[in-house]
Amino acid sequence: MDSSPLTPRKYRTRAWLIATAAGCAVILVVTVVATRGFGLANSTDHTSNEHTAQDRCEPEILNRLASPSTAKLSNVEAANTVLDPDGKDLFALLDDPLKGVDHSRINVWNVSGVVDAQNAFGAMIHDPFSCRAYFIDGNLAHTLVLFDHDH
Repeated sequence: MDSSPLTPRKYRTRAWLIATAAGCAVILVVTVVATRGFGLANSTDHTSNEHTAQDRCEPEILNRLASPSTAKLSNVEAANTVLDPDGKDLFALLDDPLKGVDHSRINVWNVSGVVDAQNAFGAMIHDPFSCRAYFIDGNLAHTLVLFDHDH
């Protein structure tokens, strides 16, 4: 063990090493938090998938209307739900990109609400909707828009 007193040069070197190590530790912690453990931890971010589902569904709902510029969506809610391969998800599973995908890899977010808009004749409609957003391994792969009435 070196018992000699710290010279100004040794002191600066030691201080620099400590500061560098602390900076690296901070960067490592920020990186781990930002990447959720470098992707090794549970990487399914429900908040992100919820926003992705809403961001994708809302324009698709509007595009199915006769007069999307007059539309107003209300009571919009997004909920993580189970895949219903024998019911409402049947037709989505028959076509690409979901065709043949193991159902355990598919996560579904249901975006629902009510739309008020003018129909093709100028009359106002008030119609509940549901949009199924299908995620394969955490990536949005497909959406299916369902209305209570034809449009």
